[in-house]
Amino acid sequence: MIAITVVISIVAVALFGVFTNTIRHSADPMLRTQAVAIAQGYLEEALLKAYADPDVAEPTPACEEASRNLYDDVQDYNCVNDNIDGTGPLDQLGNPLNTSLGTGDELGAYNVDVNVSADAIGGVATQRVEVIVTNDNDPSLNITLVGHRANY
Repeated sequence: MIAITVVISIVAVALFGVFTNTIRHSADPMLRTQAVAIAQGYLEEALLKAYADPDVAEPTPACEEASRNLYDDVQDYNCVNDNIDGTGPLDQLGNPLNTSLGTGDELGAYNVDVNVSADAIGGVATQRVEVIVTNDNDPSLNITLVGHRANY
């Protein structure tokens, strides 16, 4: 009888350990999915813009536009660093995505950084757009998506 009790206790402790670990990491897939969706949105937004500034004939430095709703070329996105004020990712008009989605502050912990640099693929000049999404609540979460915009 004592042996059975000891065996059941050992099995119970092992099961509780597995349950605890599973519960601790149960939200990880949701955080990763949200981070990927945020990164995809920023990447798509940037890649849909013109290769070069359509307003001037000469190349212009990044960040010459006053706000994101005025961005008209890929290089302008080199200025994006969202969540410097704790609001999280923003839509094109500068509104927090939380407000756009009608939810609370669930997305406020995400940070978005966009880097744009000149690159080439097979001898064709491109603008390389790198979107990095992190989360303040999960330091191990680091999603990076990269896309290229050619001049076509």
